[in-house]
Amino acid sequence: MEPTGKDKARETADKIRSEIKEEKAKDALAIVNANAELTQAFKDNAEIGAGNLSGALPLLKIHATGRSSTNELADGSEPEDGYFFYKPTQEQFPEVTCHILTISRGFRSPGVNDQEKKEVFNQIMSGVIIEENELKPFMMYFTGLKLQNLWNFGKEASKYTKGKPLPIPMFALTVKMTTEKITNSFGKSWIVNFEIAKDENKALKIVTDMGLFQFLKDHVLTMEETIENIIRTKTNPEGEEGMEERPVEEVTVNGEAMPF
Repeated sequence: MEPTGKDKARETADKIRSEIKEEKAKDALAIVNANAELTQAFKDNAEIGAGNLSGALPLLKIHATGRSSTNELADGSEPEDGYFFYKPTQEQFPEVTCHILTISRGFRSPGVNDQEKKEVFNQIMSGVIIEENELKPFMMYFTGLKLQNLWNFGKEASKYTKGKPLPIPMFALTVKMTTEKITNSFGKSWIVNFEIAKDENKALKIVTDMGLFQFLKDHVLTMEETIENIIRTKTNPEGEEGMEERPVEEVTVNGEAMPF
């Protein structure tokens, strides 16, 4: 069917509108480029609010030599076996001092190491690494053998969050995380150990700056929303490194099966 005069007119009008929009966009970019301060502001803040658009979550992992093949440091080398690997900056840490912001509810998603793709139980922990007066937000997946220490940490932290006369928010505690290689029926695996930090007088190292307290509190809400979105889609951005060796049915705490 031959296009009518009306169709051709509409096509021409659409083309003109498209060209006008394109020209306006160029004009706007020209305005930004002509303003050095505005140009720098665009560059400095390009990632604000867009952290999840490409799935680039601030993942923290334990590097396992021979298994974590995708982990690469900024200089192109492989991280040390058993070190924490921080994906956003491609750096490694033998241990991490941090504030724990939130621990997610449990959820199940397909395991990648199991040929039958059996669903395994997961939880996601988020926090902020303290490193040379810099705060680096992170998220870390826990499943299989890693879960028990996470649950034990939650129990210990609850003594302070429900303490009297002054309850302490979990995010206000300072926590030291280290790694340990343990043997199990599937071979050897790296797990995370948690230690709630105290000073030389055995007093808790807690947040005492109101600005930092508010910063951490605000990030709790942001992380909770991000994690909930991940759980709803049941995705695991870590891929193989995020799924550990055994199904949830074998996970116990102090010899007792957890009621999930």
